[in-house]
Amino acid sequence: MHEIDTLKSILKGKVVMLCIGNIERGDDGLGPHLAMMIKDKVSFEVRDAGATPENWTGVVTRLKPDTIIMVDAICFEGKPGDVRIFAGEELGSGKISTHDVSLKLLIEYLKEATKANIYMLGIKPVSNEFGRGISLPIKTSLDKLAKILINN
Repeated sequence: MHEIDTLKSILKGKVVMLCIGNIERGDDGLGPHLAMMIKDKVSFEVRDAGATPENWTGVVTRLKPDTIIMVDAICFEGKPGDVRIFAGEELGSGKISTHDVSLKLLIEYLKEATKANIYMLGIKPVSNEFGRGISLPIKTSLDKLAKILINN
């Protein structure tokens, strides 16, 4: 997981982590799973935004974060379970494929409303098939991420 140094370097100031996904759709639920693993064990705000992150804009803006990290299943080059951190222009470039177009709008809104640095922590999923659980590659990545975040 070569993104560890990057992850540690962006955990600056007041951080809000917005964990996104649908727990009933396999690996798409990785965000909420990570939220359950680290909530109240880290020094920053962790919110399980579920499948409707746009409903959390008021909460996030009221927290006045310096940094927002969104965690979600994202399709990108690599193998399932790979972790990548996307920032700035990458978020709007079309180089990453999220499961929901509204995520781009959410990022744009939060950037304007909070002036925070916004990052997307993406994990490449195996499957988002309805009724499946988290796959082994994703579980392994979540365990490593949780350990890093809790011990940071």
